Amino acid sequence: MHIEIIVGHLAPDLDCLVAIWIFVRYTSASAAKLVFVPAGSTLNNLPPDIDPQIIHVDTGGGRFDHHQYPDRSLSAAELVRRVIAPEDSVLRRLVNQVTQIDHADVRTGTQPVFFNINDLISGYNALYPNHPHHVAQAMMPNLDAWYEHEARQIRLERAFAHRLEFQTRWGLGIAMQSDDGASGRLAYRHGAVLYAYRDGRGYMGIAAQSRSQVDLEPVYQDLKQIDASADWYLHPNHRLLLCGTSKAPPRQISRLSLEELVNVIKGQDARTRW
Repeated sequence: MHIEIIVGHLAPDLDCLVAIWIFVRYTSASAAKLVFVPAGSTLNNLPPDIDPQIIHVDTGGGRFDHHQYPDRSLSAAELVRRVIAPEDSVLRRLVNQVTQIDHADVRTGTQPVFFNINDLISGYNALYPNHPHHVAQAMMPNLDAWYEHEARQIRLERAFAHRLEFQTRWGLGIAMQSDDGASGRLAYRHGAVLYAYRDGRGYMGIAAQSRSQVDLEPVYQDLKQIDASADWYLHPNHRLLLCGTSKAPPRQISRLSLEELVNVIKGQDARTRW
């Protein structure tokens, strides 16, 4: 597929931008010219699919415009994904969210609590109201980062399937080991009050729910005795205990296995296992 021009609509939204991004990242269209027309129209008012070297997305009623279909499982990005990269499970996960966002009901009088990707796009459109191609180019690395996030989430979910569950003085604990560390979202959703992890670099940590009564001070004191050479750090809130992060690489990583760390959390002396 040789693509010379990709056509989207003015003030491009998330769906339009992701559809463009898929073509740019997954095909030879990285050098294609980006052109933007009023929503619903086509380049030079010609039929949208008349020239195979000119692709219209999210506008014009062509093969990559979902507005002609009543199916809420479709979006421009989804139509593009099915043709360009149907077997990519990470992309499927990302585009599924794009489709849900594109079909979300507008609720009058409510505002999102946190800044989100649509806010980011709105900001770019406000910065570059007359230059939508700037918006598209600015969003490309953001979408690359989103893809990597979703890939990491899939890896974490696979690792989470092999988690260790254990009881602590505060409630359910979960421990997991993976190259990516752990996911508080997965652990807390599963009912854990705290989770522990070891990642591919040997970094370890324990984190507890922010509204819990967990106090990791006793665990920290035990670790200072049992794992004295390691660079353990107790956060001032006493619900986060770390030995190495990307923000603060440790001078010395822990020698404990994940199972030994779990024993310390449970109040069992891991020194008997050395």
